[in-house]
Amino acid sequence: MDAEPALPLDLEREIFETAAMLYPGTRPTLLRVSRRVLVWIEPLLYRDLSIDSSEIAAVIERAMELKPSSFFSDNVRHLHISSICGWPIQTRYAFLRLCPNLVSLSLGVTAVPPTGILPVLAGLLHVRMWRGSLWQIFGGPSIDASHPFFRTITHMDLLHIPPNANSATVLALDEMPALTHLCLHTWTVDVISGILRHCSRLQIFLVLLPSYFSKRMLDTISSAITDVRCVVVAMGSLNEWNGWVSHKHDLWAGVEAFVARKRRGEVEISARWVEPWW
Repeated sequence: MDAEPALPLDLEREIFETAAMLYPGTRPTLLRVSRRVLVWIEPLLYRDLSIDSSEIAAVIERAMELKPSSFFSDNVRHLHISSICGWPIQTRYAFLRLCPNLVSLSLGVTAVPPTGILPVLAGLLHVRMWRGSLWQIFGGPSIDASHPFFRTITHMDLLHIPPNANSATVLALDEMPALTHLCLHTWTVDVISGILRHCSRLQIFLVLLPSYFSKRMLDTISSAITDVRCVVVAMGSLNEWNGWVSHKHDLWAGVEAFVARKRRGEVEISARWVEPWW
């Protein structure tokens, strides 16, 4: 039986929720304080989900059996499904359908089979930040930029784009109506140049170098690319979901500030490199 609250309930709830959001490591302990605190805090555990192991997948699958579908639609906002999560494909699809209010979605390169995911993505109409492989979800270079999923995507983090990506792929990016921020994990100078040339609505084009990058890689980009929108950052922890969720918004904001400084003449217009700060 819950102890009588010493504070007004709304104030008590605000205190516990604030503590849980500021200090995520305290959440398991807070869940055991009382029944009412459990009701307040448990939804926060589902706000940012990374299904990247069979153990976590089993816990979420059990929750799918016990909780109403509204629990997931009301609470899950950021979701990563790893290629090695251990879920059957249909379970992955079923969980995505339970989360229609996602605002960011990350899919491992082989987390879903080609084309089968498209009808599921059509039901996710609030996603603004997407991380994955266009070629994987479409099964090849033929990309339908008019698919409903891409109407709201402003920030796209492409894990893979073939070095021989054709002009149709680049043009598809330009046809995505909301896309303003693009990040590439794999690239060639030709791909970078083609995207900058065709995608006039892009405000920021972020190129990630691998953690083992060399000065030669940076020089290759700097000597060939003059567009002020192009910025280079070392990949670092962004390879991991926690880094992606925790830092990506800050990273985009930092890169935007860097580009703005270049436009104002506070940074050399030829500068391409931003040091990671996490």
